[in-house]
Amino acid sequence: MIHLLAVSLALAQAAPPDQSRVDEAIRKGVEYLKGHGSPPNSAPSPQDFWHVPDSDELILLTLIHAGVPAKDPACEKYLKKSLEGPLAKTYKVALQAMVLEEIDRATYQGRIAQCAQFLVDNQCKNGQWTYGIPKEAVNGTPTGDAKSDVATTSEGGIREYGTPARAPGEKPKVTRKITIRQTRFGGDSGDNSNSQYAALGLRASHDAGIVIPRETVTLARHWWETTIVLDKDGERPAVATGPSTGAPPGGWGYRITHNTEPYASMTAGAAGALVIYDHIAGRDWKKDKLVQSAMAWMGKHFSVTANSGGPAHGGQGPTAWLSYYLYALERLGILYGTERIGAHDWYAEGAKVILEAQKPDGSWESSSNKKPVWDTCFAVLFLKKATRPLVPSVDKYWVDKKK
Repeated sequence: MIHLLAVSLALAQAAPPDQSRVDEAIRKGVEYLKGHGSPPNSAPSPQDFWHVPDSDELILLTLIHAGVPAKDPACEKYLKKSLEGPLAKTYKVALQAMVLEEIDRATYQGRIAQCAQFLVDNQCKNGQWTYGIPKEAVNGTPTGDAKSDVATTSEGGIREYGTPARAPGEKPKVTRKITIRQTRFGGDSGDNSNSQYAALGLRASHDAGIVIPRETVTLARHWWETTIVLDKDGERPAVATGPSTGAPPGGWGYRITHNTEPYASMTAGAAGALVIYDHIAGRDWKKDKLVQSAMAWMGKHFSVTANSGGPAHGGQGPTAWLSYYLYALERLGILYGTERIGAHDWYAEGAKVILEAQKPDGSWESSSNKKPVWDTCFAVLFLKKATRPLVPSVDKYWVDKKK
């Protein structure tokens, strides 16, 4: 117990990492990713992990954020394959929207609209997302109203190693809006992992000038509102926004019917999704009691060495999906706009653990699930602070007609 307390205190006082060491770790991680395949390498089947045939978009997102030039053969390979393939799985489609918005949201706006259409049409009736059901119309012309026929192209390139991330205002200006309309539901219910990644894809689409249906955002938020699990007896946080003080700690597991006790990766991802939906709707997420409950839970159960919380890891132990969780933690810190979660400097503490865990070949295998390519991607994304802060849009893509 004394040893654990000492470790906890040491982490709480962690100094910011040396930037040269961070840059070198990212460089080595990139070289590892460029030298390895895109798992799983077997033919797609229902038994494949994540139910996806490869990890192309996750690797590409990591390379782009790490500063690898878009014309690098590895980036070109993954981008070409991603664009030529069908839109079929929620994780891959959401990540593709994130990649294209980062590379050039104007040039690729039409494809991002197709990604948004897929995500909107694959929302489940209860507001969640599952792995996704392909739809022919999604892979053709996207449903919606284009306000102009030509999208502005960008002359900007991808930054090189070690250069600062581009500010949101430096991205190519979006000169048209494309409105998406839902044409179907993707099933009755899904899971909270696919759901948090769908939110990331919708955020990227929103930033690219895609108008997401109000009903999609409202239903997605309703799911999180009605399924939060509080740490102790008490009323759920008020649905309406209000003062942030005194919100009871509450979080989420993987599903409401399975592993319902909250744990860190699902709670961090859910809170990030809620912040995104507040952003799209023009609400102040820092006055959102539901978000405040999630932040209180994260502060109370904070860890960078365990995916803390309930027994929701399928019996795999506290390091199950650890790197996946740390990337969710990075997203939450930046989306919410805070350097601290509870009393903890989330980046300094997380970076310290990540840097110490890198293997000599540049990879990470920090999770008990033994997925080094995924762990490496998540580690690099964390170290790079890859998530873009949320900023008010110059053009309000979602106009509230009731006002």
